[in-house]
Amino acid sequence: MKQFPSFRERVPDGARFWIYILMLVCFQFSNGIYFCAMDAVAGSLSLTSDDARMCGNAVLVGLTMYFPLAFRLKFRFTNRTCLIAAASVLIAINLVVPHVRSMPALTVLCLVAGFFRLWGTFECLSSILPKIAPTHNYAVFLSFVFFVVLGFIHVFDIAASYIMYYYSWQYIHYAAVGALLFVLLAAFVLMQPFRQMPRMPLYGIDWLGMALWTAFILSAIFAVQYGEQMEWFHSPRIRAAAAISLLAMLANLLRMRHIRHPFIEPAAFRTRNIFNMLILFLFLDVMLGSQHVLQNVFTGAVLQFEQLTTVNLYWFDVAGMLFGALFSWFALTKLKWHHKLVCFVGMAFVTLYAVMMYALISPYTALEQLWLPLVCCGFGHVAVFISLTVYAQATAPFRNYFQVLCILGLVRTGIGGPLGEAIYLRAIEAQIIIHSSIIVALRELFGLSIVFGVVVLTIIASSRFKDKVGMPIPSFMRMYRLLTKQEK
Repeated sequence: MKQFPSFRERVPDGARFWIYILMLVCFQFSNGIYFCAMDAVAGSLSLTSDDARMCGNAVLVGLTMYFPLAFRLKFRFTNRTCLIAAASVLIAINLVVPHVRSMPALTVLCLVAGFFRLWGTFECLSSILPKIAPTHNYAVFLSFVFFVVLGFIHVFDIAASYIMYYYSWQYIHYAAVGALLFVLLAAFVLMQPFRQMPRMPLYGIDWLGMALWTAFILSAIFAVQYGEQMEWFHSPRIRAAAAISLLAMLANLLRMRHIRHPFIEPAAFRTRNIFNMLILFLFLDVMLGSQHVLQNVFTGAVLQFEQLTTVNLYWFDVAGMLFGALFSWFALTKLKWHHKLVCFVGMAFVTLYAVMMYALISPYTALEQLWLPLVCCGFGHVAVFISLTVYAQATAPFRNYFQVLCILGLVRTGIGGPLGEAIYLRAIEAQIIIHSSIIVALRELFGLSIVFGVVVLTIIASSRFKDKVGMPIPSFMRMYRLLTKQEK
């Protein structure tokens, strides 16, 4: 059997892998609302900046909610069908979003876009897994995955910013549609329906649980995102969002114990050190908030860089992510370093970013001086993601692994980012009032970030993870048998 049997016989073997890579890139360029275009979108659609960020966060929630269904959908539909379905829905959303003015409707569309974006992404990644990691070594595979997923976000932001600069933000969606049309054309013309094993019906999926988990995290993000604007718990909307989030969480915990196949099973929460991993991801998001908030204030308000100049700084982030992925692969697979050590190194580089930025806070800082801290930040970001996710795979039973990814995603791509940004936004406003100087406020907050980073590094150094590494990725046949057994 050929390595990529989903393709028609006439497609050369050497081209099949690269076709999947091109489709993978196309899915990375597909969203509902794009983070890089938020300011333009907010002005055009009469939204606030918080509205635009809420829609962007809804995309990330949609990504997270896909994980527990990943292999259920893969074993129900052929690879060709999955790619066609994901691309078709994303095309429709990209065509509709520029004309929608309702905030609830935009949030739902972005939520759906995130789900289908990861569906298409997962189909591509799971198909090229044997090529990337022939021995099914998860450290190798995840090093590739996180560079592609995180790195290409920045590459797309750069491309999208140039499109906005010379045209308008609507053209970003049209460009995404063009990329997704390539996916449809390739799937229809070059691929054939192929099923590696018997079809598994979509029976027993806890759709209500999925809705409740989505309501839980979206309500929590809403409270954090709009808290400052609505004066926190003085607002009935914030109180209602907090109540909905709490009630949804309680409902999920109760249903977990009383239904046969909950969306996330209790065993997933018993994964070794899962709460430690959640805390570390939260710490990382808080530290990265300094880049998302303080760095933007510095380059915009102090250095007064133009839009394209600021966006081009992303290339340094991408370079750091590439080095971080290569380092994580080499350290985990060749040097056999423990995940804790790789995580420590990653957090150390994020802290080093804050140290260098503290030293560079000046109205006379040149663009060329920012490359090294940004490389360090990208390096640490990817290294922490890879080390913690590989550790989760090494400790979680396969039956619950993708549920564990969903739990981690509630912080990693859910509440963590908005919370970190909210902390720094509130802090920068307070510090400017106290010091009446943006430069002094930035320097003080970067200094506090350094202190926080040192505390996090101390916590990691004093913690203990079980030395359990090297668990391979289960084969598709074993996955199918486990999931089929689960349904009995």
